Amino acid sequence: MTASSVSPIINEYEKKIPEMRRKMIEALAEASRRTIMTILMQERKGLSFKEILDILKPMNTSTLNHHLKILMRAGMVENIYQKSEEKHVYSIYRPSELGEDIMSAFLLKH
Repeated sequence: MTASSVSPIINEYEKKIPEMRRKMIEALAEASRRTIMTILMQERKGLSFKEILDILKPMNTSTLNHHLKILMRAGMVENIYQKSEEKHVYSIYRPSELGEDIMSAFLLKH
């Protein structure tokens, strides 16, 4: 088979997977995003952008932002805004319920 004859077949079967599920699969296809999800699963209370960035050094801010956006679009991560005692608003990232369900199926329990 040539590449041109495979493409319509792939497209036909790809469409059988609902779009949101395809986004989840695509989001987890990249090692950095799997790592981010694993980190967030370990810290289910949530982490700030800076805390995630500190763990993933030397990843730069734009790269982390890119990965978090993809994970949020896929429904795997949620971004929560909270007020601290000093009344400053800050943002935390944590796995969504869907993200926890998916990652729990992959992560080994110790």
